Formats: sequence, C-alpha cells, structure tokens
Amino acid sequence: MNSKYHHSCINCGGLNTDERNERGLPCEVCLLEESPSDIYRALLERKTLKEYRFYHDFWNEYEDFRSFFKKKFRKDLTGYQRLWAKRIVQGKSFTMVAPTGVGKTTFGMMTALWLARKGKKSALVFPTVALVKQTLERLQKFSDGKVKILGFYSSMKKEEKEKFEKSFEEDDYHILVFSTQFVSKNREKLSQKRFDFVFVDDVDAVLKASRNIDTLLMMVGIPEEIIRKAFSTIKQGKIYERPKSLKPGILVVSSATAKPRGIRPLLFRDLLNFTVGRLVSVARNITHVRISSRSKEKLIELLEIFRDGILIFAQTEEEGKELYEYLKRFKFNVGETWSEFEKNFEDFKVGKINILIGVQAYYGKLTRGVDLPERIKYVIFWGTPSMRFSLEFDRAPRFVLARVLKEMGLIKAQENPDVEELRKIAKEHLSQKEFVEKIKEIFRGVVVKDEDLELIIPDVYTYIQASGRSSRILNGVLVKGVSVIFEEDEEIFESLKTRLLLIAEEEIIEEAEANWKELVHEVEESRKRIEGELTDTSKSLLIIVESPTKAETLSRFLGRASSRKERNIIVHEAVTGEGVILFTATRGHVYDLVTKGGIHGVEEEDGKFVPVYNSLKRCRDCGYQFTEDRDECPVCSSKNIDDKTETLRALREISLEADEILVATDPDVEGEKISWDVTQYLLPATRSLRRIEMHEITRYGFKKARESVRFVDFNLVKAQIVRRVQDRWIGFELSGKLQKRFGRSNLSAGRVQSTVLGWIVEREEEYKKSEKDFTLLVLENGVNLEVEGKIADDVVTVVELQEVEEERNPLPPYTTSSALSEISQKLRLGVQEVMDILQDLFEKGFITYHRTDSTRISLEGQNVARTYLRKIGKEDIFMGRSWSTEGAHEAIRPVKPIDARELEEMVEEGLIADLTKKHLRVYELIFNRFLASQSAAVKVKKQIVTVDVDGKRIGIEQIVEILRDGWNLFVPLTVSPRFEHRNYKIKEKSFTKNTPFLSLLRLLLWKK
Repeated sequence: MNSKYHHSCINCGGLNTDERNERGLPCEVCLLEESPSDIYRALLERKTLKEYRFYHDFWNEYEDFRSFFKKKFRKDLTGYQRLWAKRIVQGKSFTMVAPTGVGKTTFGMMTALWLARKGKKSALVFPTVALVKQTLERLQKFSDGKVKILGFYSSMKKEEKEKFEKSFEEDDYHILVFSTQFVSKNREKLSQKRFDFVFVDDVDAVLKASRNIDTLLMMVGIPEEIIRKAFSTIKQGKIYERPKSLKPGILVVSSATAKPRGIRPLLFRDLLNFTVGRLVSVARNITHVRISSRSKEKLIELLEIFRDGILIFAQTEEEGKELYEYLKRFKFNVGETWSEFEKNFEDFKVGKINILIGVQAYYGKLTRGVDLPERIKYVIFWGTPSMRFSLEFDRAPRFVLARVLKEMGLIKAQENPDVEELRKIAKEHLSQKEFVEKIKEIFRGVVVKDEDLELIIPDVYTYIQASGRSSRILNGVLVKGVSVIFEEDEEIFESLKTRLLLIAEEEIIEEAEANWKELVHEVEESRKRIEGELTDTSKSLLIIVESPTKAETLSRFLGRASSRKERNIIVHEAVTGEGVILFTATRGHVYDLVTKGGIHGVEEEDGKFVPVYNSLKRCRDCGYQFTEDRDECPVCSSKNIDDKTETLRALREISLEADEILVATDPDVEGEKISWDVTQYLLPATRSLRRIEMHEITRYGFKKARESVRFVDFNLVKAQIVRRVQDRWIGFELSGKLQKRFGRSNLSAGRVQSTVLGWIVEREEEYKKSEKDFTLLVLENGVNLEVEGKIADDVVTVVELQEVEEERNPLPPYTTSSALSEISQKLRLGVQEVMDILQDLFEKGFITYHRTDSTRISLEGQNVARTYLRKIGKEDIFMGRSWSTEGAHEAIRPVKPIDARELEEMVEEGLIADLTKKHLRVYELIFNRFLASQSAAVKVKKQIVTVDVDGKRIGIEQIVEILRDGWNLFVPLTVSPRFEHRNYKIKEKSFTKNTPFLSLLRLLLWKK
C-alpha cells in the first residue's frame, strides 16, 4: 500500500514500510537486503540483531519441544498441545481447557521431562494417589535415566519415605510428583521451594483450600509479601499490577468442573495473567424432536428404536417412578436414580442397564454430574423442564410481586420491600383476578395458567444441560446425540423453543420431520469413529475483532471457558469441535496519520505520496487522541495514556500461539483499513493470516464468515486512505485559516463538516425566503387538514368523493439512513444515540450489520421471517422478498425470529444482560419493519376526496377500511373516518409558519 508505520519493525520496533512487513523483513536501517535467505543470520552479521532474536529463539525452542515430544511419545502434538507448547516456550501460565482424551496429563509430563533436560525443576500435582503412581510409572518409562524423578504417596514403605524426605530436603530432583493432599500437609516446605514449572491436574481439588492458592504462587517464585499486597488490592475491588521485575515460573492448571468460589482465585489473574477456567464447551451435535402428546405407546415405540444409551427425565420423582414401573412391565432394562444412583449409573456405564430415569433439575446428578458421551446417546424429556410459581397472593414469589408493583408504579425501582410488604400492597390495589391479568400483560414471553393460578417459565438451561449429555467432544470427535421432548402444551413448547434458539441457536423439529432410522445411524456412526485410530484435526484459531463487546459475545456463543490479560487487551478462550478459538479486540483503530512531517502526515517520494502512520494514543483522563510519541497528554498533561503500541505488541505475542489467525473487523472500509493495519504488523511474526467478514454476530454468522476466507481487499483500504488524507489536507488547511482569520484556536473545519455548514447556510437562506402562513384544521369527523394561508370559514364542503380498492405493498427493511431518520423521529432520540444503540444491538448479536445502504434480504433472512410467522400462526401472509440483489451487506434486520416482547421477558429473567428499554424499543422498530417487508400486501378501501374551504380546492386521499390484513400487522396503517357528501364543521383552528428550524436529523433528510 506504499505506507510507512512507526513501531512496526519486528527487530528494532522502529519505522518500517507495510511492503517490507508483508514480506516479513525488518526495516532498512536494520537490514538493507531485500531477499536474505536467513534474516536472523543477516542481522547477526550486520550487528543489528535486537528483538528478532526473541522470534528466532521462540520457533527454535518450539520445534525442539515438538521433536522431543514426537521422539518420546511416538506421536505428534495435537492441535491443543501445539497451543500449550507455544505458551510454555513463551513462559506463560494458563488454564489448560480441553475435552477429555486430548492428552493433558501426557503434555504435563512431557513438558517436565523437556525442561529437565535444561536443568529446570518441575512439580506435578494430582488429585489421587492412583494418578500419582500411574504418572511416576509413565515418567520412568519415558525418561532416559538422566532425569531425577521423585514421587510421594501415603502407601510408600518406610525406607522409600525416608529416601524421599532426604531428596526432597536437598532439592535432589528434576521432577517432583505428589498429590493434592501432600500440598495441604506440606504448605510451608513447598512455599520455600522454587519450581520453573508447576502442573496441577484437576485444580478443583486444590481450590477447596484457599491457602493452597498462595502455596502454588510461592512455588513458582512469587514472594508472600507480593501475594498479600495483591490480595489486599483485590479486596478493594481493584486490579493489582504485578511488578515488571518479577519473573515467576510457569503454572499450568487443568480446567475446573466447578466455578471457583471467593475472590482468592483472582490472584491467578493479577499475578499470572490467567483465570481458572472450566470447560463450558457448547460444541454440540444434537437433533431436537418434539412429540406433541405424552403418549406412553409412542415412548415404547421410540425406546424399541433407540434400544440403548437412553436417559429419561421426568418432571417429578412420582412421575419418574410411574414411568419406571411402566417400562419394567414391558421388560425394558431400566434403572432409576433417586435411590440407587451410584449402583445404577455404574451398571449403565458398563452396559448392564440400557435406560436410566431421573428427575429434571438443573443441579441434578443426571443433569450435570455425568459425562459419558460414549454411552449416553439419547435423552428423552417427559414434559418440558419448567420453573412453576403459584400466583395466589399468599404464595406468589417475590420477583413476581415486585415486578408487577414496579410496572404499576406502586413502588419505586430502587425500593426493596420484603415479600410480606409486597403482598400487602398488592392486595390493597388489586383483586386476585386483576393480579393475574396484570401478570399476563407484564410477563409476555411465559405461560400463565388461569385455572391453576400458575406461572410457568421453561427452564432452558436445564434442558440444555440435560440434552447435552448425549453430545460431547470425545477424543477429538464430536459425537451425535438426539433429544426428544414430549410436550402437549403449545404455549410452553413455543416458549422453550424461543429460549433455546436465543441461548443455544438450536431449533426443535416436529416428529413428522424426524427420520428415526437415519438419526440412529448417525448416532452410532459418530461413536464408531472414536474406536479406531484417530487422525488429529484439532487446531488453534485466533479471531481479531474491533470491539471487546463483540469478542465477548462471540466467545460466549461458542462457550467461553477462560479469559486472560495480555498487556492491555483481554483474550477469551472457547473450546469447539475443531479445537481452541481465541477471541480478542483491537478496540477500534490502532494507527492514524502522524500530524508532524510531510504534508500533514503524507510524505512525497519519487512523485508518489506516502502516508506515514503512528500508533494511536488516548488520554484516559480527558479522552484526547494523538499520535506523537510522548509520555503525557498534550492537553491535560496526564500520564494515564492508553497506547495502541501495547495493543499491537500483545497481538503479535498472541498470534504466535495460534495455528491460524482471522481478522474479523467490521465489514466496511474502516474495518478493512484496521484489518490491513493489523495484518501488516503481524505478518513478520506469523504467515497464516487471513480476513473474514461477519455480517451478524451469531454462531451461524461466524460459521458463514469462515466459509469465505480471503486476504485484505486493497481497493477498500485505498478508499479509506484517500478519505483520511482528504480529512487531513482539507481539515488542517481550513482549520488553520479559520483560526488565523478569527484569532481563535478552538475553531476547526473539515471535508465533511465544512460542506454540511454550507448546506446549513443555504437552507437558512431558503427558510427566510419561503416563510408562509398555514392553517391547521380539525374537522368534526376527526380529520386533520393543513391549508396554506389563513382560513376564515367555519366549514368545509365535500365536492367530490370516490371509493376505490387497492393493494398496498410494504416499505423495504431499514438501511442506515432510513433507520436513523425514522427511529429518531418516532422515539425522539438523537441520531448519534440511535447509531450507538444500533452498534450495541449488532455487537450483542441481535441485528445484522447496521452500516449499510442496501435493502437486500438473504434467503437466511427470509427464513427468519417465515419461522416467526409460522410461530405466531400467520405463515399464510409470508411473502419472501429479496428487495435488491445489490450491496455487500444486507439491510438491517433481526438475526433470529424473536420479537421485542420476548427479548424483554428474557432480559427480566436474566437470560440477556445489558439491554435497556431504549435498546428494546429500537429493536422493536427494526423487527416490525423487517417482518412487514416479508409479509403480503394489504388490501384496503381508499377514499379520494376533494373539499372546498374558503374557495380553495384541497385533495385528500385516505384509507377508510382494511379489507385483507398483511404487513399492517407489524406496521399499522392509519384508518380514517369516512367522508360523506356534505358540509363538515371546523372544530379547531390554529395558525403556524412553515418549516421549523433545522435539527441534525432534518438536515440529513433534506440533503438526502
């Protein structure tokens, strides 16, 4: 692109061209050669070798580790292990998050053996004595006899213990292997030792005693005084910055199964830059089928098809017992879990039992306490997992009472009365019947049963947890599962279906759509793949986006397992069927044109213009942005500066970990420029780097983007460069003239604002010339008229009247300009506020990309409309329209068939966070406009009327009747009172001048 970038040289961190960075070359100051065969050796000979040594040593160390692993283990590293190895080589501590069977323990042992060759010490900690013994045996097998391996377990003989004690005290070992119990009993001794590498298998066992955390930290060389200071800072709700001079060893912990409790585990975050994660993989391959009756005959039929590996979840223990007895009568090999869980589960595990029956409960043993995907293939729900609440005044739960009373304004939002006080207020203002009606009005996405006075909320998380028992990543294979739900109640089922779509992006099909034979075949075939010799296809992937919100949203969709801090950015980690995916964000632009040198940041070389960029800096105190390299803000002199140089360095370090890097900045010219800025900076360190565009922040949008991987589009980058140079040349020059002319340094001008100022001046002149009087009339039939001039008459006379039938088509879905204009007008919000809300809705995964001038709707978008219309029983009005074939983006539309009322209900339930009332109102307008655009035309009866007032003839066209509904169900049409052939009295009369003064919105509309 013929540009220069400060701080981009991979060797000296100085100025380099993007052309040299793209080729992986340091700057010309460091290396004059254009095509050296060995950059490292060339720098060494030139005596300019600096930071490039780190990258050279990194890859050499990694290849050494990989060769060592292959030689010892007779297999290459898996995708997971490649990621971990690169972190070890960089000296990073981390949570080892991965499914079972991918070699976590093997990796820990091989790392210890590899480090032992370098004379470094390691400690391997296991939860049980059996694992300690097993590990010691394997280490001896892999060791060449030169590595001193020392282990301890309680059943050792006296002589062995004495020998261990002597070697332990004298530090006469390379690798120390012991149990969690040993940590608890020998905290003081272990705290005084220093290990280069500590591996903890099953960190849950260690975290049970919080003091063990301190012990582990001291084992990797963090002084007790530092730990105390860090913990004190954390207790104050702040983040402790580890001293830069402190260089601790490496601590690796295998993923937890339970969420760490308390704040002490945050010491890992502040002292070792990682959080204790747990495997929350949402990698699932499940077909969900609904059977619309609780037919035991159908249940028997299904069990005969499935035969084995079946979990059945009943709504209550009594119901479970009834099913258990019923199935026993039919000679099924069935076990129950409420009285003999351990015995029956063990029998199920080894195949003595084919079917296990349990109770639907989020924390139930069968829901969360089992992980046996090789055996569990089918999950059956006898009714929808639900939370049921009584609506009787004396039994209604607090959250229901509080929400009703707050919505009615009977208590303030910040008030927090106890439940008895809430009941008293409710009884004073509402009857039981009125209370239930209010709940129906307020709780719109749930089910209210009048006859039972019951509120039913589908428990989607229990359903997801329980159904997930049938599909897991096992030895690198994502096995197939089937979930069947017997549910008769349409309201409850639709409510569950909506929540499942929102949370897991999974759909439920009806029984008629299911091919049982084919499903069983898929289930069995997926498990056969585990039995043979597996070819590892897992890999690590780094996704770089612009916004931290977007990175967080994407990682949550894919099952965020852990997070860590790298310099000044956060990296989220998720485990999927293909391996580990890392998500991080640039936090907007990372580079901008320099302000000094050349022509406002653009140099001229050999007749060509060369833009010169430097990293962006932003003052955290006053918000001022600048590009000069300085330690303090040029405006407020604060030293609290956020420097994007740190962001770029962090990205380079993280890029070394991943097998593949995809830059997924926004799909526009700004996003393309950010993509190139990041790409050219990273290419000297890693070559596996491409670009993707995400038009919606969903699992589907991510999958679709992955199918269209490309390199940076240089034409789009050039367009942004030209625009930015214009900003500088026009803006800086005009601003200087303005400041000089008026003697004020705070005046500015620019490519856009100066043009807009011209429009405003022109519009003001037009306004002054075109000022006229108007009369606003309200007739006795309720019709409003605006008539030019001042009207004296008190009646209007209908002189012509005609009625016609016509079909009216909907408006197209929103583009950016139409969304800003209409939403601003309807909701009385500023243009910038609407834009910010659209950005939020996009980044949180609710709408498609919001910067678009296209009305195009894809087939996927049309299917969203069809699905929603089918859900509300209006599929007959579906009229799929693409609207346009042009445009890189679609129009602004919802990404899921979920309306604003359903979203609001899920916000109240806590399923969705950080959506305000304004977000919901904006989403509602987008949703309704989109649904209208995909609905049938409306057939109306229209009146064409001519009236006479003060001798003026005025034409009126108005709809007086809806003959056939269509898109008006989402964007209502105004139906006016009919006119007849007669005079109409004027009830109200007011006078006004035309054209109110300009707002930003009216200016945009006028120019458009």
